[in-house]
Amino acid sequence: MLEDLEARVAALEAAQADYRAVLAAVNALGANQREMVLAQAEHTDDLAELKNGQAGLQAGQRSLEEHLAEVKDLLVRALDR
Repeated sequence: MLEDLEARVAALEAAQADYRAVLAAVNALGANQREMVLAQAEHTDDLAELKNGQAGLQAGQRSLEEHLAEVKDLLVRALDR
């Protein structure tokens, strides 16, 4: 009878250890998911910043092209005189 109780206690302890292992794995997975979400948010912010910078560069390029066209027009007019 004592051996039967010891076997039952050992089985319960093994089941509890399995439960703890599963719980630890779930907690690790949750931590990993949080890190991935934070990294993705950071990358999203970086991408938005790059897109804004690109839009600014394109606007600056258009402005330079407009000024260059004005300078060319002035040079043509000056040479025609």
